[in-house]
Amino acid sequence: MKFKVRFEPEGKEVQVDRGKTLLEAAVQAGVDISTSCGGKGTCKKCRVVAEGPVDSSPDKRLDPKLAEQGYVLACQSYVAGDVVVRVPEEARAKGHQILRKHEAHELQRLSPLVSTVEVRLDPPTIVDNIGDLERLARALGKEGRLDMPLSLLKELPSALRKGRQLKVTSAADDVGGWVVAIRPGDDGGAGAALDIGTTTVVLSLVDLGSGEVLATASDYNRQARAGDDVISRIAHAEEGGLEELQELILKTVDQLIREARADAGGAEVCALSVAGNTTMVHLFLGLDPRNIRYEPYIPVTNLPPVVKGKDLGLGIRSEAPVYFLPGRASFVGGDITADILSSRMHEREELSMLIDVGTNGEVAVGNKEFIVACSTSAGPAFEGGEVAAGMRATEGAVEKVSIPSSLEPTLEVIGGRSPLGICGSGLIDLVAQMFLRGLVDKKGRVQGTDPVRTRFTMEGGEYLLQLRGEGHREIAVSDSDLANILRTKAAVYAGCSVLLSAVDKGFEDLGRVYIAGGFGNYIDVENAILIGLLPDIPRDRFKFIGNAALAGAVEALLSRERREESMRVHEDMTYLELSTSQRFFDEFSSASFLPHTDLERFPSVARRMRR
Repeated sequence: MKFKVRFEPEGKEVQVDRGKTLLEAAVQAGVDISTSCGGKGTCKKCRVVAEGPVDSSPDKRLDPKLAEQGYVLACQSYVAGDVVVRVPEEARAKGHQILRKHEAHELQRLSPLVSTVEVRLDPPTIVDNIGDLERLARALGKEGRLDMPLSLLKELPSALRKGRQLKVTSAADDVGGWVVAIRPGDDGGAGAALDIGTTTVVLSLVDLGSGEVLATASDYNRQARAGDDVISRIAHAEEGGLEELQELILKTVDQLIREARADAGGAEVCALSVAGNTTMVHLFLGLDPRNIRYEPYIPVTNLPPVVKGKDLGLGIRSEAPVYFLPGRASFVGGDITADILSSRMHEREELSMLIDVGTNGEVAVGNKEFIVACSTSAGPAFEGGEVAAGMRATEGAVEKVSIPSSLEPTLEVIGGRSPLGICGSGLIDLVAQMFLRGLVDKKGRVQGTDPVRTRFTMEGGEYLLQLRGEGHREIAVSDSDLANILRTKAAVYAGCSVLLSAVDKGFEDLGRVYIAGGFGNYIDVENAILIGLLPDIPRDRFKFIGNAALAGAVEALLSRERREESMRVHEDMTYLELSTSQRFFDEFSSASFLPHTDLERFPSVARRMRR
């Protein structure tokens, strides 16, 4: 039996079977509800008010006061009749702040994934009586068989006889060389570059003739309902959810394609270049990712073959090539190859480090002679997960925090409105400022320095970033939240340290540290150093390169040379597995303090603390 579920304030309705969770109904209705635990009922972020029959057993993790007001966890509440679901502001994913900007490098010559040429065909005669396909191949200067899909071959006779001028779009020789379209439109179509992140997805529509970016669109990855991190997604796929996860990411990408095309006047997409971590690429292609999760951590492929638009059912030309930047290992994927490609670190003499901090934390060290890379299990704390008041970088998220000597915090909020929670950049600021003011000790435990904003329970200490008042909700960070943040920062710093040790170098030997990714673009370097996330080196060595994965995908879309260069990066990269490294666990333990057990590594922090 099906029942009607209506979501307010969106006003969206959907018919679902009895026994479906409210979260599943929301996904079906296209309503985004925040969740970071993959529907396990542990993060408590999917709190909604249900008006109507739902089966929802009392949950001890839900505040009794909220339960009395009709709140339930959407992931743990099952439809038992017609229901109206009211989604409170803090549970909505809207007004997102997703980084689209990146460094643009001028390419010497454009050789895109597809190119369009206009050919002039001589009419057939009794003497010149070769077939239509062979006539077209001759006009294109191709020898032997011309690779043309059967669907287009059926259209060829009528297309040839409508006029002697014909536009032909073909895939580049290095990706297959087949004919993509024989009537591509006046502009010859466009290409798209795609960055598939665990949390966010960004797409740029590009003019293949000029290299100009026509439009860019972004959104959250709809797979987030299955969990914030790749391990949760893999587990969901193992439990029978692979098809669902592929459908969710394809719907996300399709929506971005529609938005970008609308902004660019309807330009048709004839090619797609994709950068993504290994798990995201597997789920995009519908490949079973389960072996990524278990030792020896072997993916189906690090070099996905070029597929066609029709293989994925995307809203692009059916014969459009879909190209994937090569990955290196289960947890260092094509997005890191794209980062390196965009940074140009592999082309320089100086030793550089690249850090991409997101749901995963990837690090690469090297120069023109070598590249070594690793992945650290950073976790989703900086993406709003594992922190009770944590949220993604959307409207209402605290993104910057300052605590002066008066101990009265100053907050900057995305959208300039009343705060609903705190996102990753704000968490780094908060921990750094609390440490600086003695509100938290080296182990990340709340201290009673401020009697107004600190409180202690049987479960530990809490710091009240925002007090409950008129129009304000209480925002608190607990000892448990702080422990999760310290684990995340420790994993990233330890990964950086171990990589440098592997090549007999130290942080002082780095000429440049590239910070890539959306999250990295918004962090305050001084505060990141203060908590021990980034190394204490001269500040002018840090360089923010924005969404470098998208930049690398754009370069691969437009240039055969850059595609070949990405393969060289793949071949030259050495992957260091940290899960079996005792050195990593030693470094991780030492880094699980503020800023570190060895304060000599952070001389500027020591000076600030003495002052």
